[in-house]
Amino acid sequence: MNKKLKRVLQGLLFIIIIIGFIYIGTRDFNQEVVVDNERFDQDYINVSKDNVFKYVNAGEVYAKLKGNAIIFMGYPANIWSGYYANILNEAAKDTGIDEILYYDFYEDRENHNATYQSIVLNLSSYLVTLDDGTQELYAPTLVIVKNGKILAFDNETAFTTGNITPEDYWNEYQTGIKYNVFKTMFEDYLE
Repeated sequence: MNKKLKRVLQGLLFIIIIIGFIYIGTRDFNQEVVVDNERFDQDYINVSKDNVFKYVNAGEVYAKLKGNAIIFMGYPANIWSGYYANILNEAAKDTGIDEILYYDFYEDRENHNATYQSIVLNLSSYLVTLDDGTQELYAPTLVIVKNGKILAFDNETAFTTGNITPEDYWNEYQTGIKYNVFKTMFEDYLE
C-alpha cells in the first residue's frame, strides 16, 4: 500500500504541474503591466495620463548622459516635481517631443548608489556644492543631452526657499514663462 500511495501522490503532483504549465502558458501577462504613462499619472496627479514620461533607472540615465536624451529627475514625494512635470509634459507635447526619460532618484540618493554617484559626478559642474563640499541631485531637475553634451540643465525650483507653496509659485505668469523656456530648450534639442 505504501508503494501504491507513493505512485498516487506522484501522479497527483504530475497532474498539478501540468495544470500549472497550462495556466502559465495561457495567461495574458500584458493585462497586469502598467505602461509608463499610466504609472506616471498615478505617481503625479498633476500630470495627465496622456504624458510622455518613460521610467528609467540610474544605469540608463548614466548611459544616456553620453548620448541624446531629455531626462527629468524627481520623485513623487516632492510636491514641486509634480507641478514641474506638468509644465514639462505640456511643452513637450506641443513641441513634438514624444519621450522624456524619468528617473526617480530618491532611493539611489539615500542609499549612495554607485551609479547615482557617477551621475552626480558627470553633472558636477551644474550642481550646487553645499558647505560641506558635497553635491547631490535635487528635485525637480531637467537635463537635456545631445551628442553627449549638455544643452540645458534646469533645477530652478529645487532650492525655492521661504513659505511659498508650489501652487502659489506656479501661477499663470510663472507657468507661462517656464513653458516657453521648455519649448525653446526642446526646439534646440530637435535641431
